[in-house]
Amino acid sequence: MNPTGANGSIAQRDGEARKRSHEGKIVNGPASISDQVAQLPPELVHVAADAYHPLSKLLQRINQECFDQLNEVLQRMASLPVSHQANGALPNGLGSHGGASGGQENAESSKQKKLLMLRFAQANRAKYIKMLVLADWGKKSAGEISKLIDLFAWAKEQCFDQDAVDAQMEQLKLLSAHARQSNPDIRTALEILTTQKAEWLPDLGFVPPEPISSEKALTLLRYMDTSLTIRLTVHEKLPRHLQNWRVESGRATFTIETEFEFDVMSFVEDTSDQWHFIDFRLLFSPAPVLHVDSRIMFELKNIMDHNLAGEGGLEECFHFLHNFTLTHKISVLRSQAHALLQSGWDGSLRVDSPHRQLVLSYWLDKPGKKNWIEIGISRNKPKHGKVSWRGPSFPSLTARWFRQGTEVKDVDLKLDWNNLSAERILKRVISLHTQHLLQTTRQNMKFSTAIKATFSDFEPADCKLEATMGSSANNVTLSVEPASGRYILQPVNLLSAGAENAINRPQDALNPSNVVTQLLARSLLDLVHRCAQQLGWKQIGQRTLRLDVVKTAVKTEVLQFALYSLRGWGSEWAMAVTVDASGQSWWAFKMGTAGNNIKHVEKINMKNSRLDITRGTLAAIARVAVNTLSLYVNTEELRKRGQTYHTSDEFTRPRSTPTSQNVLRGWVLHVKTSELLAVNPGEEEWLQPVMRVVCHGQQLQSQKVWHIATGTMVPNVASDMKKLMASSPQSDFNFSDDGHFQILLNTPFGGEIISKLMSRLRDIDRLRSFATILQKRKMVLQSSSLQQVRFQYGHSLSATVKFEAGDAVKLEFDDQNPHMRVQPFLQNMINAPPIKSSVSGDTTNLDQFCTSLMITRPLLSAIATITDSNTKSFGSPYLLVHTINSYRLAYTNPICSFEIRPTRKDDRVLWVIEDSERNPIDLRPKEQRTPGFTRQENLKAALHGLFVKKEDRWWGVHSGIVAEIDGVREALKELHATVMTCYVEGGVKQPQPLAVNNGNQKQAKAAAPPAPTGKPNGHAPHNQNKAGGPQQRQSFKEGFNKAANKAKAKHDVITID
Repeated sequence: MNPTGANGSIAQRDGEARKRSHEGKIVNGPASISDQVAQLPPELVHVAADAYHPLSKLLQRINQECFDQLNEVLQRMASLPVSHQANGALPNGLGSHGGASGGQENAESSKQKKLLMLRFAQANRAKYIKMLVLADWGKKSAGEISKLIDLFAWAKEQCFDQDAVDAQMEQLKLLSAHARQSNPDIRTALEILTTQKAEWLPDLGFVPPEPISSEKALTLLRYMDTSLTIRLTVHEKLPRHLQNWRVESGRATFTIETEFEFDVMSFVEDTSDQWHFIDFRLLFSPAPVLHVDSRIMFELKNIMDHNLAGEGGLEECFHFLHNFTLTHKISVLRSQAHALLQSGWDGSLRVDSPHRQLVLSYWLDKPGKKNWIEIGISRNKPKHGKVSWRGPSFPSLTARWFRQGTEVKDVDLKLDWNNLSAERILKRVISLHTQHLLQTTRQNMKFSTAIKATFSDFEPADCKLEATMGSSANNVTLSVEPASGRYILQPVNLLSAGAENAINRPQDALNPSNVVTQLLARSLLDLVHRCAQQLGWKQIGQRTLRLDVVKTAVKTEVLQFALYSLRGWGSEWAMAVTVDASGQSWWAFKMGTAGNNIKHVEKINMKNSRLDITRGTLAAIARVAVNTLSLYVNTEELRKRGQTYHTSDEFTRPRSTPTSQNVLRGWVLHVKTSELLAVNPGEEEWLQPVMRVVCHGQQLQSQKVWHIATGTMVPNVASDMKKLMASSPQSDFNFSDDGHFQILLNTPFGGEIISKLMSRLRDIDRLRSFATILQKRKMVLQSSSLQQVRFQYGHSLSATVKFEAGDAVKLEFDDQNPHMRVQPFLQNMINAPPIKSSVSGDTTNLDQFCTSLMITRPLLSAIATITDSNTKSFGSPYLLVHTINSYRLAYTNPICSFEIRPTRKDDRVLWVIEDSERNPIDLRPKEQRTPGFTRQENLKAALHGLFVKKEDRWWGVHSGIVAEIDGVREALKELHATVMTCYVEGGVKQPQPLAVNNGNQKQAKAAAPPAPTGKPNGHAPHNQNKAGGPQQRQSFKEGFNKAANKAKAKHDVITID
């Protein structure tokens, strides 16, 4: 190699230019930053600021020292003598020049005071200047000073360690002497083992003791026992804690319960010789077994023999062993506590060991003040310092429990000092703490909430609080985790997880009682909501309706609520469930228009308030709600009407499941029939005084509410109604043999049934009354129901009466029925207010209707026969119906008309057929009011011959015909035949009226009455049936009276078939 460099300089040695570490090792290549940091020596331990006095404390002390010196200077200045003048005043003229001696003394005193003050100021000024310099220097050199302090502490620690090494080496050398074992003498051992002797060992010449027999040994032990007993009984003054002793096997044994016992012996009966320590045993567990030949027993025996040799004797021995045992108990508990730290209590338990004490701090992470147990030795000295007559007390193990930083005194910890267990003690205290937390939670909760508390004295995990609200399935179990002290809520779900986090958070933790109550309420609502969704209930009103509005409406302390809209309920009513401390309550809310207020609430009373929330239960509640609302709506309607009622709850409907039996209830509304159905004066009551109304819920398809009204008819009416309803049974009306009947009524949800019930009773009354009238009139009832009645009132004539809503009645006839001509008049007659008929004398509308049918049947049948059989002229004759009792029969070929009306004569009804020619001109038909109109001569002659003719059932009266009801048919046929004999082929030619001016024509046209329409319901002037001139009417009246008297003599009674 070339030992020179490129420029001729000497090359460096190999390795000199390489990098080396702080340990002197060569580093290959450039060292990285991390490697350089890793190779640095360990950093000095930093001394924290709280380990030395701050500058502020020095300033405080300087200030305090300055203040004290100032007080001292002021006191010294005040103690200097000062001369005073008499009366405290100077003579005139001597204020500033006189009194030389006094002034000199005062000036000297002032100089001394000023000198004291100046010295004080100068000394303290120097101090504060130093402090100012020190403060300025500290601001600039604070970091360096801190490092200097760290360096000084490190140097001091190194010096201490060096001194400690010397002391430890010295102590190790002293202690190793006891542990040193001499080298074995193999030679001597072999010789003794082989020859049983060693010749070179010196013989001391001891005389071996004589062997003691068992009898002698027993005698010796008995003697020793007696001697010990005499000494303990006669000569020793034992304290009260050494009174538990026994003597056996030549030794006296003193027992201290749950702690220890020790054995001593003595060779004399009196106190001339000391006691000798024999053995020591610990009576608690776990405790070590101390062997007699152990090192600790060797040391203990030396100490005990020394104590027994002193003045204290047995009492001194007891105190030493007692304190030794108590300290060992604490050591055992400390060892067990440290073992707990290695198990499940790690991180939640801290073990501190002050002098002869054990402090177990638990629930370290729980917010708030700390909790711990102190186990130590108490001297048990009395507070007043006086010694009890039993003697001075001795120390004992005691435990103090601090909960939230405060000692809990009035509690029995029940600690077992005989069987030591740190875990058992810890669990006992934690159980008490858990019980306190749960009891506090229980007291803060509402008393109406069902709460079951389960506590355990030594197992905190078994302490729990079970709260139930509403349904038995809605329960929450509150417990405390033993190791961490966190609250645990079960069952675990989303709601309980949030609530558990709220009561366990480090800051602003909520009250567990409020959280549990709200959790129960929300869980109950959640359970209700799940079942409600299965039934199709729709939740409403959560945003518009406030909680305070609900509280005001239901007058309870509501925690949570929910509103549901049920099918068929409409927008006015809503099902509401409110949750308070006692559980859930069900209500029916009548909502306002905007949905933010409540008009009315109706509570749904259940037989069992703690029902399991299931789909069947909610369905049953909905049925009860329908019943409740129906009761409310109907009772309100009865109040508005001023009608009396009363309710009862005896109605129930059993179901197959036990749960339904508990919840399904019904109500019965009892109403008076006299207030529902008015009875006409003179009529007898046909119903019993009270009816029962029962709600049977909603129909699934129509969503209407069904009710059944039950009543009883009187026996005589019941028999007639039975025959009446047997022929045509009704789906909504049921009648039994004993007179009981049931009416099925339905209304929309929220609607009242009182109006329908009154209407239905009115229909039954009308049906009953109509059936009675038909029976009285001997009409044949074909079919009947509450809606209509069909009956036959002739050989081939029938009619149908339909009872419509309200009081309206509709009348229907077949198309070929002759009464179709007068159907509107008959229908108006039934629906008109009841007025006594001037013809039949009937007072009720149905009576008048039936009588009118019987009276008009022959007349209208005859007219129908005449009009159907007439083939000569179309539309002639035609019938004009003015009222049910006034008709006009008009012919167009030949031109003539006749007024037909019934009249009453001596309790009989007769038909009067009168020729219209005798009426005034303005009351005649249009054809006969034409100027120049003259009747055909042949017609006059034919009618004159007819009007003087007399038959059995009808007879002429000069200007017309009077016929009985059954004879009007024959009279009309005879009249028609007479008129048709004068029929003119090609029509009747009448003279034209005279020409008049336009104004007269208009006046004549306006004055002329309307022409007859020719229709069955056509109307003529209402005064058509008025009498003619006095002369004409007088002659007709005389003829009618004669004919009527003749008919009366011939037929006393007019019968109607």
